[in-house]
Amino acid sequence: MEAYRAFTRIYSHAVYGAAYPDPAGYDQIHTARMPDSDLGYEARSALRASRFVAPEHPDWDSVIRIPTDDELREEEERDKKRAGVRSLRALYAGAGSVSLRLRDGEITIDAERYRGHGHWEGIPGIKPTILPESVSDEELGAAINAALEVSRNA
Repeated sequence: MEAYRAFTRIYSHAVYGAAYPDPAGYDQIHTARMPDSDLGYEARSALRASRFVAPEHPDWDSVIRIPTDDELREEEERDKKRAGVRSLRALYAGAGSVSLRLRDGEITIDAERYRGHGHWEGIPGIKPTILPESVSDEELGAAINAALEVSRNA
């Protein structure tokens, strides 16, 4: 999930060794600053839409792959247009990113810092937030919003 000054993008992943945005999954654009309950609800929807894709899965070749440079540029151009900016620097100014995982009845929230050139990375010394899967949408959203603030200030 990435939260820019002008919008928030929440999307699901296909997972096999690493996580890849899933073109057949959840991918929605929302307002920039979402209320906790709305953010929690949408994040849970993306987590539920995420899936495991093994090499024998029919979607393997279309999902588990590194995007081409052209695909990355196209996505950056769409995001810049959506945000009403002309540069990546302006797009990522004040942005935040969190990684969410649902596994064994727990939701893990990891804040990430902007590394440059459209890439995010973990933040040394910042421990993930771990919540039970049964947490309310409002509590989940509050934890995500808190992690986004950590990300924005890293």
